[in-house]
Amino acid sequence: MMQSLAVVAMSARWRAVLIAAASSAAAILLPPLTSPLSYLGGAVVALVTLRIGAYEGLGVWVAGALLLAALGAFGGLALPLALGAITLWLPVWLAAWLLRVSRSLAMALRAVAVFGAVAVILTHLSLGDPAAWWAPRLETLLGPVLEGEGMSASAVLPSLARWLTALMAAALALSVVLSLFLGRAWQAKLYNPGGFGEEFRALALGRTFGLSSLLVIGLTQLPVGVVSTVAVDIIPTLVVVYLLQGLALVHAAVFGNVRRRGWLIVVYVLLVFAAPQAVPLVALAGWMDTWIDVRGRWVGRG
Repeated sequence: MMQSLAVVAMSARWRAVLIAAASSAAAILLPPLTSPLSYLGGAVVALVTLRIGAYEGLGVWVAGALLLAALGAFGGLALPLALGAITLWLPVWLAAWLLRVSRSLAMALRAVAVFGAVAVILTHLSLGDPAAWWAPRLETLLGPVLEGEGMSASAVLPSLARWLTALMAAALALSVVLSLFLGRAWQAKLYNPGGFGEEFRALALGRTFGLSSLLVIGLTQLPVGVVSTVAVDIIPTLVVVYLLQGLALVHAAVFGNVRRRGWLIVVYVLLVFAAPQAVPLVALAGWMDTWIDVRGRWVGRG
């Protein structure tokens, strides 16, 4: 079904626009499927950009956002739908354009990480203290819900307000990457079978990015409150991109070796059911691969 959607999207621009807009609108109307459907819309933008070019991808993005606004006007959701499309589709379009030009998945992923970091910095510059800005809004939105569940809002909301900026930046980065990867996988399936798998298994963010990440970690230890707070809020976005390099490492290690495939299943099960513990470990493995070539050593043992 997913491949069929890609074929339809590539058959005409208006069909790509319709699929992108409809999937994003349905994401609002079908809450359990919100994330997969929103990724689908971004993937269409990525696919068109990757296959045809930046101009065509931009056309799908703009037309899709306008169509979303028109659809949302009937339910008073025009602005939220349009803003949602812009927030996700713009970085997806930029990352897809960069991937098309550079033919480097790593460069596109680095760009997504930079986008997430810039989003964190701009949030701090515009809001001053994001936690103070989020606190009353969370109190209004979630306070009654928590109290109704017998939980203390005063015990939960301050911590959530402190971390919400970092979590939202990381979630946006993950959404952009998933949309980009889905679009790239579609492109490979239609025009270069097996190409995305080979590209993903070779994913390596590089030592310069590794040093930059280490610098951000170092900034978290500075006594200057604002700088260290911003650095801390950037860390989850770095975890997202290194998580993907860690997964690339695991996929490369098990590729072509039936005996090792069970490890791949174990890793994904842990990421689903023990995410707080598994995600940092896989991301750390990805970061270590930058320095000691874990992938080459592991795969080399056969």
